[in-house]
Amino acid sequence: MTGGDEVVSFDVDAATAAIRDALDDGSDLHVVAAFTAEAYEIVHCDEFTRAFYADDEEMGAHFDRIHRYAGIDFSEIGLFVDELFPVAGGVEYVATGMEHLTIVRVYTGREGLLLTLDPGVDVTTAIEAVRDAIDRDLGATGDSLSSPDA
Repeated sequence: MTGGDEVVSFDVDAATAAIRDALDDGSDLHVVAAFTAEAYEIVHCDEFTRAFYADDEEMGAHFDRIHRYAGIDFSEIGLFVDELFPVAGGVEYVATGMEHLTIVRVYTGREGLLLTLDPGVDVTTAIEAVRDAIDRDLGATGDSLSSPDA
């Protein structure tokens, strides 16, 4: 695992450190993965998460399967921004609350971070930490996804 900066253009290590700091001791942060529709890289994975897999190969196969849905995320953003809520601005993040896990996908243009957190974590605290660390606007729009320069 490296810093993920080969997958996205922002400083993933700085974002990860900021999230850990914002969540006190950072033990509520389990996974950070940088991603685009084409590629991803796990940049942080704690021992708690690793314990669910027999080995790195099994974990990699699972994350490959998760990443196959990244294109759907970006398509859904276009639907929300261009068709359903055009005056609301870009989609900054999507959070999925589950019984034992909260999954957050944070977007900036065509790039993003996937975070897995304990279910009780204040998601906005993690989002604000990312925003402050990468020093750029969050949000993806349908236009940015179809623009070749985005």
